[in-house]
Amino acid sequence: MLTINERFENLLPPLSAEEFATLDKSLCTDGIREPIVHWAGTIVDGHNRYKIATARNLPFETVEKDFEDEDAACIWIIENQTGKRNLTDAQRTFQIGELYKLKKKKHGAEKGGRGNQHTEVVSHQNEDLPTKSKPTKTADVIAKEQKVSRATVERAAEFHTAVTDIAKATGKSTNDIIALADKHSKTDVMKIAKMEPKQQKEAVKELVAGKVKTVKGFELKVVNEKHAEQSRVSTKHNPPILHIGDGLDWIAKQEPCNLLLTDPPYMTDVDDIAAFAQDWLPIALSKVKTTGFAFVFFGAYPDEWEAYSNVKTPPNVERCQLLVWTYKNTLGNNPKDLYKQNYQHILFYRGVNAPHLNCPLTSEQWAVMEINAPDGRQGDRFHSWQKPMELAERLIRHTTKEGDTVYDPFACTGTFLLAANKLGRNGFGAEINAENAKIAIERGCVNGIQTLIVP
Repeated sequence: MLTINERFENLLPPLSAEEFATLDKSLCTDGIREPIVHWAGTIVDGHNRYKIATARNLPFETVEKDFEDEDAACIWIIENQTGKRNLTDAQRTFQIGELYKLKKKKHGAEKGGRGNQHTEVVSHQNEDLPTKSKPTKTADVIAKEQKVSRATVERAAEFHTAVTDIAKATGKSTNDIIALADKHSKTDVMKIAKMEPKQQKEAVKELVAGKVKTVKGFELKVVNEKHAEQSRVSTKHNPPILHIGDGLDWIAKQEPCNLLLTDPPYMTDVDDIAAFAQDWLPIALSKVKTTGFAFVFFGAYPDEWEAYSNVKTPPNVERCQLLVWTYKNTLGNNPKDLYKQNYQHILFYRGVNAPHLNCPLTSEQWAVMEINAPDGRQGDRFHSWQKPMELAERLIRHTTKEGDTVYDPFACTGTFLLAANKLGRNGFGAEINAENAKIAIERGCVNGIQTLIVP
């Protein structure tokens, strides 16, 4: 009697029902001509033949091989079988990744952790600094043996990690996740691996069940669900009201507000930033109560700071500080001769009779506020310059109370207005771009001009 080691048995993908039936018929007709290979009585090659032989009472021969340990046996199994089996692209990629990790581990053990000629690190290019990783021996050896490029080996290692991580998070087998990659794509599996474990489980479940056709479809579903959640605006207070049209025309007609919180187009979006700032900012600031506040976002370019610093402040408010919002999660391309601009400015104004800030947490009162930008991985990014909800809520809490009015003449996809509503304030704004306005309405804003009703 031979024994079965589940690790060895499951190392290679199982035969399909059709493939197993064909092998069964062949062995019953022609006999088992190829010996079953074992290591001290444990099968390392021939699991399917052994299963058929014991079920059909067919005679077979055995050959014993000796291995240093289980990892060495696994390496032999993969190298011995991958050339014989008709593997799918995802199956073969996973096996190359498995081989890479086993040999990397073995080389590390042989060297006792010394010497980096065998220390394989799959490195990603840092977004801040371009890096050049020196090819390592393990990847080169496998690339030569498998007749693929070193880059293919490194990608296979990443795919292997993604598959095993997803399998662990979802309770599925690695073969289930590999099958998903074959049905959809390896890229889709890599995208799933970047999700939170709960979302991984849901994505795999819905893809397997056919409820969504692609990972992109699942991501869109998550976004739509967030839209629906954000659409459940407070019933205790007015829903945020969005006027679709020119923000300057709109705000010029409004009564004074408690807070102006807005993120106007940047110099990359207008022809003349100086003229643009002079056109809109004095009018908007004039709509702030003497007891109110204002926060005006603008970009990190020196020309923008110059443009806004030259705007005369109306007598009802005073310009107090230049705040900074900084982030490190969405950095874009690497400039060749400049530093990366991972921040934006916020001009802070106080009404001349404004009270103290309502800021009990010292950690929230720094002039430099570091909060990650919406980056889309959680389905929360609707516009390239969208500000984080956490930042919006912080500024609103510090300067208003429940029932106060908040204006945003450049509402875009509605983040500031929705933050105001979430905190029990009355948000009013305008957006000239129809596509942005549509998203704001889907997120929970109400289309049109409505008379303020104080609860």
